[in-house]
Amino acid sequence: MTNIESIYEIKSAVLDLRRYSSSNSEYVSNKVKVKYRKLLDRFFRENESFVTPQQRQSCLHDADYFLILMDEVVEKSYLELAG
Repeated sequence: MTNIESIYEIKSAVLDLRRYSSSNSEYVSNKVKVKYRKLLDRFFRENESFVTPQQRQSCLHDADYFLILMDEVVEKSYLELAG
């Protein structure tokens, strides 16, 4: 799997998690948080040359920012490949 494919896989999973993020169930809410953090960790581990630790902190509390950041890294990856 390429880096770009991995990012799209992570993005898809994050979008799926959003359906459950407003659940009233504490169990579901905790599961969503754990899964989100694992996806976030994977993204930052695989893309450490494109992102900063400060961005990770922002993503922890803002899924919308995380989605935007993933798009930006995909764009940078395409530019690097073309480069």
